[in-house]
Amino acid sequence: MTCSNSLLKTQSILRQQLRLKRRELPSTTQTHHAQCVTHYILNAPFYKQAKSIALYLSADGEIELSLLINQIHEQGKQCYLPVILSKKKGLMGFAPYTEQTALIKNCFGIFEPIYQEKELRTADQIEVILAPLVAFDEQRHRMGMGGGYYDRALQHLAINTTQSRHLKPLFVGIAHELQCVKTLPVQTWDIALNAIITEQRLTLF
Repeated sequence: MTCSNSLLKTQSILRQQLRLKRRELPSTTQTHHAQCVTHYILNAPFYKQAKSIALYLSADGEIELSLLINQIHEQGKQCYLPVILSKKKGLMGFAPYTEQTALIKNCFGIFEPIYQEKELRTADQIEVILAPLVAFDEQRHRMGMGGGYYDRALQHLAINTTQSRHLKPLFVGIAHELQCVKTLPVQTWDIALNAIITEQRLTLF
């Protein structure tokens, strides 16, 4: 087996294990984690200062952010959700999401906003992106579902670390603490997190 195939197999096994763990969390635990994560976000300076925030509609045991979405709408901030632009090319954009926005299932069976082309935003036009993940480590690395959509959308951040700190958006991973691992295999195109939020902490890197 080549190193590349071995890496893919390792990632696949880890992805399956952690997805199962988060799906198995009792509903009461899920609710508690969602409340804790929402509390951390609402009190974070980067959230208070931001006018535009992209996040996600939870699935597969991910942290639920509906409480946060309600607050974003009430506070008059701009709320965006990811939309798949091309499954073949792995391209993703961000569409506005209000209380009146209609939703439709995308190619992965995940709900996304129905939008007009002129409403679409790229990642660098948004101040904060709250992204789900399957695993993370303390070196800022994130493992997603394997499609690479966020990495492609955030490629403008793939420069030296000092400079990337001053570019939009702030890339924040949202997860259960049980999704933390000692170290993750890293690819050259992987975009590192600026922060991680779990039910136990908010860590700015």
